[in-house]
Amino acid sequence: MRLKKSASFFCLLFVCLLTAVSANAQGVIIPIPCDFRPCHPISRPRPIPIPNALPVKSIELDTKINGQVATTHVEQIFRNDTPYTLEGTYFFPIPETASIVEFAIWENGKKLVGEVRSREEARRIYDEIVRRQKDPGLLEYAGKDLFQASIFPIPPNSDKKLELTYTQVLKAESGTVAYRYPLGTGRNLWANPRPIPVPMMREDERTPVRNNQKFGTVSGKIEIVGKEALRNVYSPSHQIDLKRKGETAASVSFETSGNDNDFQLFYGLSSGDFGMSLLTYRETNKDGYFLLMLSPKDDIAEKELVNKDIVFVLDTSGSMAEEGKMEKARSALLFGIKTLRDGDRFNVINFAGEEHLMESGLIAANGSGKKRGEDFVGKLAPTGG
Repeated sequence: MRLKKSASFFCLLFVCLLTAVSANAQGVIIPIPCDFRPCHPISRPRPIPIPNALPVKSIELDTKINGQVATTHVEQIFRNDTPYTLEGTYFFPIPETASIVEFAIWENGKKLVGEVRSREEARRIYDEIVRRQKDPGLLEYAGKDLFQASIFPIPPNSDKKLELTYTQVLKAESGTVAYRYPLGTGRNLWANPRPIPVPMMREDERTPVRNNQKFGTVSGKIEIVGKEALRNVYSPSHQIDLKRKGETAASVSFETSGNDNDFQLFYGLSSGDFGMSLLTYRETNKDGYFLLMLSPKDDIAEKELVNKDIVFVLDTSGSMAEEGKMEKARSALLFGIKTLRDGDRFNVINFAGEEHLMESGLIAANGSGKKRGEDFVGKLAPTGG
């Protein structure tokens, strides 16, 4: 691709760097001063140092997933709060098997699309920046599949909008497809102040500058279309708004502010009456844990429903008093009782060192039975250690 628009004050170059290790993560702009000589001389007495990475004002994702193929369009807005025109080097680690579709920068309201260059040049530029700045935060990007771009100009006290589109094949494990947009890579660049010295600054003037924000607004919309029925659409990292569009399609949206936690989304594909998703995790020399999710098809007829017996088990030990855990668990349990149908039976067990049963046996999930369960759960409180 050639630049669709060019100007004497604008230069855009982007290159892809593909290495052995794969990851995808939040992009970062490493700025350097560019206009200190004739065009904008620095005034005394105290120039403003440049942050080690430009703050991220907003990130917007628009992802379309067909089966296991995802196309992600990212719009990122960075903020230059300094009084200087800057040149920046943009790094974006991309996922394994991903292909860059397009990269563009906005300048004076116009979208300028870039040209691919060699991976060797990208590695050389990256290594030079690491050696020059000696910033440990940059090491998070070393060894990853890096996309790199040179950005100029970044005007003073202004925003700079970048757009990146890439496609990738999502991995499926134990019946579960996982989509991830990591935001945490590069957080050390924002968290650890290590400013770039400005020419003409005395050594005693080179004070650290910590960016006031790591991230502004992070929002996203993910459209999923499966070749089989979708099951267990779930995000463990963010609160999502899920809208189903029949058995094989769904729309997921989210929005958060000041949150640099990785966005994660899981979903299962199944043509059976029930979908099962199993997620496991275990660190070396530690006990592991798992999450098993079962989800029925959406279009179940009334005659297909059968009565069920359910026993709800709730931990009421002292640890449940931390960070509102008890209230969240109580809310989930009350929701479970409320959704029981006539003909169902249930019981509740709470434990804190020893177990306590609500009733000696299962009770009917009729009006009075549900009231009994709700009253019992409402009185539960964390006890013990």
